[in-house]
Amino acid sequence: MPATPEFIKALEHHRIHTIAHRSPRPNPPSIALLLSWIHHDNMLEGCPYETSEIAQALRHRDSEVAPYLKPLMEKIRRYRDAIFLVWNRAHDGPDQVNLENLKRIHRLITPEPRDRGGLYRITSPVHRDYFQDICDPERIATHLRRLLDYVDAEFDGSCDPVRVAAIFHYGLMHAYPFRRNPGTTIRLFTNLLLLSRGYPPVIIPSHARDAYYHALNHPMPDRLGDVFSDCVSKLLSRLETPLALIEGRNSAAAAG
Repeated sequence: MPATPEFIKALEHHRIHTIAHRSPRPNPPSIALLLSWIHHDNMLEGCPYETSEIAQALRHRDSEVAPYLKPLMEKIRRYRDAIFLVWNRAHDGPDQVNLENLKRIHRLITPEPRDRGGLYRITSPVHRDYFQDICDPERIATHLRRLLDYVDAEFDGSCDPVRVAAIFHYGLMHAYPFRRNPGTTIRLFTNLLLLSRGYPPVIIPSHARDAYYHALNHPMPDRLGDVFSDCVSKLLSRLETPLALIEGRNSAAAAG
């Protein structure tokens, strides 16, 4: 479904406002945004982190939790650190959307040596978390380079950059570069693309999990474009100002 003029207008207003008020150093994302991002994105992977657990991890008060929960606290903070990486690199502009940063994101959230953090998969796994077609391992690097070329050629001149980001994401998931944590890595990397241009991140809510999975398994990326546009449209309608993403205003809406 093509984007409405109202959506494009709101999207561009956000971009212009964000870039105009961008400080020399990146301001951190609001706690509300972090809570929402960590909660919903991990729910897509079947990891039901409660917002209370996320808040506890962000406060670094591990002494207040049971010993068996401490690995969970560390895992949540690794994901937070990956968001910070994306957020801070995006502040440095579009050149940060590169394969080295894709690998950095993966290494942050995949610390176990056996999981080959930052290294492309060398097999095509039969049992995996996503069910769309994936390319052969030897074609991963070529496919990723073509996707970056596509973004360089199409993104900045597009009248609907969110849909271009969805096509990019769809292609990344076809490449399926990593055996462990491919989805979380690729969603973070897609948000690096959007944030680097001043657009809001796409945070897919947990209740849209089935729609997201089905869109990835569809023969064309159109359905994923609809999912992305719906998420961004709802976020923009709830934000009082683009700065709410860093200042914490309208926090209840951002966390929803």
